[in-house]
Amino acid sequence: MNKAIHYLKSRKKSYVINTFLFITGFIVVIFLFGPPKHYIVPILSMIVSYGFVELVTYRSWKKENH
Repeated sequence: MNKAIHYLKSRKKSYVINTFLFITGFIVVIFLFGPPKHYIVPILSMIVSYGFVELVTYRSWKKENH
C-alpha cells in the first residue's frame, strides 16, 4: 500500500494536467460532433482507458523504483 501512496504523491502534478486535458478534450468533442444521446458511454470508456494507461504506468514505475 505504501508503494501506491508514494506513486500517487509523485504523480500529483500529472493528475491535474491530465484531468484538465480530459475535460477540455471532452468539451471539444461535444462541440465538434454534437452531444451524445447517453453521456455515460463516452465517460465510462474514457475512464476505463485512462485507468488502463495508469495501470501500465504504475507497473513500469514500480519496476524502476523498487
